[in-house]
Amino acid sequence: MTKVRTLLVAVTIAGGLACGVATADEAPISGTVKAVDTAANALTLQATAKGKTRDVTILLKPETKIVKFARPAEPGKTGVVEQPLALEHLKPGWVVSVTSKHEGGNEVAEVVKVVLEK
Repeated sequence: MTKVRTLLVAVTIAGGLACGVATADEAPISGTVKAVDTAANALTLQATAKGKTRDVTILLKPETKIVKFARPAEPGKTGVVEQPLALEHLKPGWVVSVTSKHEGGNEVAEVVKVVLEK
């Protein structure tokens, strides 16, 4: 029974590690917009992770969704509404969170969310 329990624990740990590796490249990348290149459809972020700062260039496809959240303009409405933005509306200094995937050695954005406008 002890061998079975040990094997079960080992399989559970290995499975958990494998899941962590599989989803690691789908974690959002957050950072400050350093540059916007509309000609190349790219965004450069200054991201900090584990105490280290690095520049991350993220490519955008035509279907990439760029949004910010704002209070509704209509009287009587409360909360926030999602407002679509174009790449050229993003400004250096803004803080964004990007959901991306690795494609051909590049980070390719699926969704860019403005977290803070400066």
